[in-house]
Amino acid sequence: MLARCRPFQSALGRFAAHQPRSVATRRFPPLQRRWYAQRLGADDSVLTSEWKQLLLSWKTLGLIAIPITAFALGTWQVYRLKWKLALLDDVNDRMHRRPIPLPLHVTADEIARNEYRRVLVHGVFDHAAEMLVGPRAMEGEPGFIVVTPLVREDGSRVLVNRGWIRRDLKDPRARPASQPAEPVTLVVFVRRAPRDNAFTPKSDPLSNEWYSIDVPRMAARSRSQEVLLDAIQPETVTSALHDSRNGIPLGTPMQIDIRNNHLQYLCTWYALGLLTSAMLIFKLRKPPTAASRVKQMRDRAGRFL
Repeated sequence: MLARCRPFQSALGRFAAHQPRSVATRRFPPLQRRWYAQRLGADDSVLTSEWKQLLLSWKTLGLIAIPITAFALGTWQVYRLKWKLALLDDVNDRMHRRPIPLPLHVTADEIARNEYRRVLVHGVFDHAAEMLVGPRAMEGEPGFIVVTPLVREDGSRVLVNRGWIRRDLKDPRARPASQPAEPVTLVVFVRRAPRDNAFTPKSDPLSNEWYSIDVPRMAARSRSQEVLLDAIQPETVTSALHDSRNGIPLGTPMQIDIRNNHLQYLCTWYALGLLTSAMLIFKLRKPPTAASRVKQMRDRAGRFL
């Protein structure tokens, strides 16, 4: 590049030597710079070299990498969207099937195969082993999730997420209506063990303090199977108001809201890819010209005149 620029530097020096200092260092309009470039013999070799420098600059490489990455992530979200839609259809189909009796001994494969399936379970709540998970807020009001072991007819136990109660009803004596002693028959959802949040404090089974539904540790403490069932709340408003006033836990609604934001992510990544592609095209369509190189050499030479 230096060898190519020497003829222009020497020519520029000769040109500047015959000009006043103010002319040699003065900034010229674009048309005059182009005229100087033609007069000094600027050719396509300078433009080709500048194109190489432009393509290998970190700004250009970054503008190339960003749309490629954005389009790749957008395409990945297309597959994620298809997967989520298929999952929602499967969950919706399971939720509206007729409830079936829950087997006395449930395996992990059956839980995975029947998640969100309605099942019938019969037994007696062991209120002495009740566990409160929280705090949890519902519509801005703090409270707790009530998880109680259910003793079945063969003596086996399963964990039932009975639902949410207000914080002032934490003491079981404040909600006697939620402590039935007689056997109950429930329609529940089969659920997998939820994942722990990295920011959630660790639960302490010894003191019966639970900050998340930790199915293995809860099952070990209550001598239950590692099976989590979500009690279903009746859909009537009257029932929900009655349960809330009497301290009966509010169960899981019949329609479970599973988030599906993959379409938004898809549009975001593709929009970012299109935007950065346009920026890249705009940058490559206006590369530095030979006249700009001559201008740089003229300015550099002017400082030594």
